[in-house]
Amino acid sequence: MRRWLPWFLLPVLACLGICAHRCTDPSLLLDSDTSVLIQALRARHAPLSWFAGDWPLQNHFYRPVSTLTFELDQWLHPGDAAGFGLTNALLAMACVLLLFWLVRESVGVPWIAGVSSGLFGLWHLGGILLAPLEALTTFLAGLSLIGFFRGGKATVLIGALGLAFLSQLWEPTMAFDSRIVSWLPGRTASTMLVFALTSMASYARYERLSAPRLKRKASPTDLPATKGTEVVTERARSSAWLWLVAAVIAEVFALGAYEQAVMLPLALLGLALLFRWQDRTPRWKHHWVFWAVFMLYAALRLSLVPSVPSGYQLQQFRHGSGVVVALADYLIPAWNWLRELGAALTVPDPWILWLTITPWAQIAVSVGNITTWWQVRRDVLWAPIVSFFALATLTFLPMAWLQPFGHYHYWPSAMRAVFVVGLAAASLRGFASAVSLPALQAPQRRRPAPGSLPRL
Repeated sequence: MRRWLPWFLLPVLACLGICAHRCTDPSLLLDSDTSVLIQALRARHAPLSWFAGDWPLQNHFYRPVSTLTFELDQWLHPGDAAGFGLTNALLAMACVLLLFWLVRESVGVPWIAGVSSGLFGLWHLGGILLAPLEALTTFLAGLSLIGFFRGGKATVLIGALGLAFLSQLWEPTMAFDSRIVSWLPGRTASTMLVFALTSMASYARYERLSAPRLKRKASPTDLPATKGTEVVTERARSSAWLWLVAAVIAEVFALGAYEQAVMLPLALLGLALLFRWQDRTPRWKHHWVFWAVFMLYAALRLSLVPSVPSGYQLQQFRHGSGVVVALADYLIPAWNWLRELGAALTVPDPWILWLTITPWAQIAVSVGNITTWWQVRRDVLWAPIVSFFALATLTFLPMAWLQPFGHYHYWPSAMRAVFVVGLAAASLRGFASAVSLPALQAPQRRRPAPGSLPRL
């Protein structure tokens, strides 16, 4: 526990920032969706009735669990915008702390849990961080480019560290302060994420306590037994099934909060694959329970909510190039930079752009990401990096066919924070290897060696 506590302070500090940054403006209740929602709550005045049909906006969504958070606010502090805003902030803070728990159970590395959850918390502070991060990204892009042309391997790698980390770092911050903390309907996504992370962390703990390890030969990159081994008592092992039950219950609540939770069974399957890559034998057969819950949810939703799309849903659906661009943002880390470079080169007289730093910085960012991914293939953390990269893409998948809103990226960005931190760690290890002194060949040993006993 002593190894984990110092790193737990990072998400706690980020949570304090979210609380200080919360919205208390009376206009919080004047948003069109919010005002209609609160009026519907006042008119019905029957909280449990939302489990039997459409949610208050009547646009064919089944969200009784997230609706209950509005009912609770309306009961505790009716008409008080500050009270509603505090609930939004508390939900976001819970997501940050639960991400720490998930990484602790699935990856088992204290500093990755602390830094990734702290980073996710910082993304809620929005424009406060945007300008300095953009400036730092541009500076490191120039550093990487200079090192590339000079042939300095170490300089390129340190540029890759900054670029691969920072080119992923600042984009989500444009959304979560306005769509999660300061917009009341955004709590549908944060309420869902509270239960989704609880389900994922509970399942990860179940596997960590009960999944047997595969026998294999030790490698030079393995952690020492005193650093990476955690003693599991027989009592904890025998009661591990309770965590599986907790994961199922949390899945039920997540599905009742927001439709994006339909990806939870696949996300749990991804965690099982991560444990397999970490030389454990996950209990694959127990995943039928998560899929059974999903099927029951689908049947319940079809029976309680109209199956034909509402007018709002028809406005939100999209297809074509918008879907491709949305998915490429997750599948290709440097996609936005490459897209901006391509758009800049289509203007008249594009050669003038080459006299500025912009196209060179965009090229350098792409080079940095490719360099980093090349380093990941042999990194000790390759399994968590690849797994959380895939989880970020997977959890965003159904939202790619909808018009873009910031809270669609909330769950994917929690996964992406772990991926970005792991990517930075891989680059840092590559940089340390590049700047270290080359190994010296030991002198040839004479036979017999001086001072050795004579052979008989």
